Amino acid sequence: MTLVSIVTPSLDQGRYLREALDSVRAQTHRPIEHIVVDGGSTDGSIEILRERDDVRWVSEPDRGQSHALNKGFATATGDVLGWLNADDAYLPDAVASGLEALESSNAALVYADVERVNDDRVNPRRIRSRPAWDLWTELNDGNGIFSPSVFFTRAAFEAVGGLDESLHLTMDYDLWLRIGKRFSVRHVDDVWSVQRIHDDAKTVRSYEQFWPERIAVSRRHGGRLLSPLVIRRYVRSPRAQEVAMRAAAAAYALAGKRPR
Repeated sequence: MTLVSIVTPSLDQGRYLREALDSVRAQTHRPIEHIVVDGGSTDGSIEILRERDDVRWVSEPDRGQSHALNKGFATATGDVLGWLNADDAYLPDAVASGLEALESSNAALVYADVERVNDDRVNPRRIRSRPAWDLWTELNDGNGIFSPSVFFTRAAFEAVGGLDESLHLTMDYDLWLRIGKRFSVRHVDDVWSVQRIHDDAKTVRSYEQFWPERIAVSRRHGGRLLSPLVIRRYVRSPRAQEVAMRAAAAAYALAGKRPR
């Protein structure tokens, strides 16, 4: 049986941490190795981790989420890797389904959809990831993959050099692009995880800071200067946005792509 290693970065996420841990324990696939890299929490997270004999964990200051994840993956021993933030949770068949998709497709990375909920699991709704991997679209339309519903091979992760620790908000987008440039990527029409959106989540708290880093990552990997990603953010006038979107659509057509 293939060993799957799940890494969970955490900092003061005690309110949600137990649910994340329980969701890994409840997986139908075995064996699983769960590694939690805590950044020095002071909110009771350590007490929760001490209760668990099925989790390997460390708590110490780090240089941010990317550094914490790289530390965790460096100590992992599985051939397949997953990344579950402490405020998210897996559905019970997530790991089994992800592993089956990797093996049947011979891909290096597989991804599915998420069920997004508000703080206390209210207002659940299915959020669809990009229905088919396409590097050109991913570069120019932005990240269409949600990290709690992704599994990838250790070989691919190590081949691209792991996470870029200079990135603090869009390290996932950068990693998917680097893997997707060199390896096969597949989408699975399924829901693998629950993604929680709350006021203290980075996607909410640092929303404005996401954009410069997201666009810089796109450009770093060859994204167009005038792309839908850039237009949605920086073109404010409706008329100018219409003109810009038409120009972007023409670029899509020239590249043989269909814009969303």
